Amino acid sequence: MRPEASRESRAPRASRVVRAVAVLLMGSAALALSACSGAPSSADQPRQAATASPTPTAAPDPFRTEPLTPSTRYVAIGDSFAAGMGAGAEQGKCRLSANAYPSVFARKAGIDLVVNAACAGATTSDLLKHQLIALDDRTDLVTVSIGGNDLGVAAIAGDCAAGKAVACRNQVTAALSLLNVLPDRLDTVYSAVAQAAPNARIVVTGYTLLYDSSDPSAPDFQTAAAINAATLGLNEVIRQAVEEQRADGKAMTYLPVDFAGHAIGDRKPWLNTTGPDIFHPTATGYAEYASRLIQLLGTAQ
Repeated sequence: MRPEASRESRAPRASRVVRAVAVLLMGSAALALSACSGAPSSADQPRQAATASPTPTAAPDPFRTEPLTPSTRYVAIGDSFAAGMGAGAEQGKCRLSANAYPSVFARKAGIDLVVNAACAGATTSDLLKHQLIALDDRTDLVTVSIGGNDLGVAAIAGDCAAGKAVACRNQVTAALSLLNVLPDRLDTVYSAVAQAAPNARIVVTGYTLLYDSSDPSAPDFQTAAAINAATLGLNEVIRQAVEEQRADGKAMTYLPVDFAGHAIGDRKPWLNTTGPDIFHPTATGYAEYASRLIQLLGTAQ
């Protein structure tokens, strides 16, 4: 009964994301994006729930808070955002970089990065087929970045980087239609990760907004707003999927990352703005991901 209820509740949420982004594409981008990024309703709801029902018997948070140690065994999995594409000094077909956020985080936190099994271009299916082998019952910490390639972001990047504004927005619209199938894929991945690493805490990282879309008079405003809207939709689907796993007792949490003031269009972007690595963080951008992980998890004690 619970799985059916989960599927029934999931589909309308994904549909609402698609409809909200369609509004952005039709000309209400600035207002809708402001509302989404501010998210006043979601921020208020937890406070209302807490005051309405301060239940002392609530289940403990499954995401444990014990400190990291030098022997913490950490495994990173996912796509190009976890591999470090765009950070410089990438190696191999997976574009792994020593400047990727898993490597930077492990160094700064003083923990043991057993392996970064992420690979540029990886989809949820690729992760299930090729990356779960890196996990076992000795794994203490896992970070996951996945979902973007299931929406065809490579095609989006290609058209947008080439300045094909109409084709770029059409690719974004096509990607949005796939948001409806992504929740089930993410549920499968997150469940498989939790099963493969039963003793690990799992951190799922979001995708940063790519553009500063605050100026409606900018020549690329429509394209920027469309891409940001798609990213917001993707992050919301990821966040909801993580929350469902967490509600089931999985030691999992969602970590948003914001490059506010350093997006494409800002004076000093933390993203590659041209070439094959466009839309991927620079080494500085990945360092921000690592900093957010340290804020969440701390350093080894």
